[in-house]
Amino acid sequence: MVFAGSDGEPFTTSLVIAAETGNEHRAVLQLIRKHLADLNEVGRVAFQMRPFETPGGTQRREIAELDEPSAALLTTNLKGCPVVWDFRKRLVAGFYAMRQQLAVRAAVPYTGPELLAAAVLESQKMIEQRDARIHQLEAKATADAPKVTYVDMYVTDADLLSFSTVASTNNIKEASLRELLIAKDWIYVQSDSRWSEKKAKKVIRNRYSEKADKKRYFRRVEVHDAPRFRGSEVMHTLKITPQGAEAIARLVAKAAA
Repeated sequence: MVFAGSDGEPFTTSLVIAAETGNEHRAVLQLIRKHLADLNEVGRVAFQMRPFETPGGTQRREIAELDEPSAALLTTNLKGCPVVWDFRKRLVAGFYAMRQQLAVRAAVPYTGPELLAAAVLESQKMIEQRDARIHQLEAKATADAPKVTYVDMYVTDADLLSFSTVASTNNIKEASLRELLIAKDWIYVQSDSRWSEKKAKKVIRNRYSEKADKKRYFRRVEVHDAPRFRGSEVMHTLKITPQGAEAIARLVAKAAA
């Protein structure tokens, strides 16, 4: 959970935070970039490209490394729930334990050439342990959430389906499909109002989003040229992944039975 850096400072990673809090790694990276200035103001964030294995061969992905202050600040922006709170406690304990371990290592009474040799060996050992642990976490994240990983890596925008298409395929009205998914707690809707010059009146806009445990079924496609939602947020259109379309077909069939 907490690793020793080559500079002797403990850190954690975006991959750890995602795996331990049940969030997609992509979403955690987006949150880090959104608050990067603040995170670097209180601590340090560094980005690295690391290799990992997939069914299609070796790929590379970006991982963020966060020191204790930046990690602590980031977790305050995660949705408050028992899982996140438990992770915060373990993260604090992990940083404390790593600092204690580093302090003990620094107190080894070597001098001269022995000190240099010991420092080199210890540094190499710490780096190897860190890399091995990160590799284990990557393997665990892939094993624990293969469907989410597949959606993140292999589903392109061209594979995504609209609600109207999926509704038509299942012989159901689009409005009824959205109502069903809301009732089953798969998605939720937020609304705002804005002035329409064309209609010369205020119109209501709905923005649909997926629930956290259904992320592999949906993907948000941002619409940057649309007016800001609620004044400051980017508008998005919710699309359905191929896996989501299959799950919705089963859900509709079950609801109709």
